[in-house]
Amino acid sequence: QQQQQQQRSVVMSHQSGITGGQDLDDVFSRSRDSEEVRIIKVTIENEELTPADVLDTASDWSSDYEAMVPGLLEEKTACYLLIRLDSKNASGFDWVLVSYAPDFAHVREKMLYASTRATLKTLFGLIYIKDELFGTVPEDVNLEGYEKHKVAEAAPPPLTMEEVEKAEIRQLETGSNIGTSTRHQVATGVHFPVANDAQDQLEACRDGKLTYVQLSLDTEAEVINLERAETIDADEISALVPTDHARFHVYNFKHSHEGDHLESFVFVYSCPGYACGVKERMLYSTCKSTLLDYLKHLGFEFAKKIEIGEPSEITQDELYEHLHPPKQVFKQKFARPAPPGKGSRRPSRPRRQARE
Repeated sequence: QQQQQQQRSVVMSHQSGITGGQDLDDVFSRSRDSEEVRIIKVTIENEELTPADVLDTASDWSSDYEAMVPGLLEEKTACYLLIRLDSKNASGFDWVLVSYAPDFAHVREKMLYASTRATLKTLFGLIYIKDELFGTVPEDVNLEGYEKHKVAEAAPPPLTMEEVEKAEIRQLETGSNIGTSTRHQVATGVHFPVANDAQDQLEACRDGKLTYVQLSLDTEAEVINLERAETIDADEISALVPTDHARFHVYNFKHSHEGDHLESFVFVYSCPGYACGVKERMLYSTCKSTLLDYLKHLGFEFAKKIEIGEPSEITQDELYEHLHPPKQVFKQKFARPAPPGKGSRRPSRPRRQARE
């Protein structure tokens, strides 16, 4: 235990230099795995982390959180709160660390608590802390604030300005007015989700477990469904392409080029012209860009994106030419000799020396 305290002191020296006393170690030791303790309040007193209060469990974690946390917060004093959840991990109970630094607290105090937080986490044990919450007003760290924090953590990452602009441009393009009867259909077609079984097969294709996945749009349920998923050769795809409905195809084209064995993902959008209805063609067209973004997020990098109108347009040779178009060799035209007196002068033979 003395060795652990020495190691902790080394860690703390890189933070604020504040250490925890024996009282804090005792509280942590008996509280980490105890169902009887719900909240531990820790403050900094006389340059030392000190257990200011320990509250016992009264009900489930959310009820205790809502009832107990507001009463532990002071208007002008910072503090830490360690709140035990009812869930467990491999090491014991899950805990939430709340760092509360009110706006009215002294600047030095707020800086001190900020620079000591890592030390407190090390003392308590990083493996026990499931989540962290920061706040400057009680509304930030009460139960409602913690619920909002969890929602924000689960949300997708924010977009950059460039990504926002691209999304706006794409929305404007897909939402253009083609007709009063199709305007709303086009806008809803952009957001078709992918069915779970379709995503599973796409991931299998990405991981090399199969080579071909065919997707369709359910225009009524507004979802992208799985039509088929298997391992086939390129020349077998044409027999699977419908002639009366549009489809999306993802294919891992395995081939050789200039002596190298290559695996190239190809995205194919097949639409048999006027054989399918206007609504279906519109929805497939507007959903394509969104589906490609989804596939990119899933880990696909397409070497080629192709649109076809007939099944015969997708064969081994057609795919190969799309990926490796033949190189055009430009032959140099015959150079006509220059007229006499024009052009470069021919080198003259050196004159023979006259015999003596």
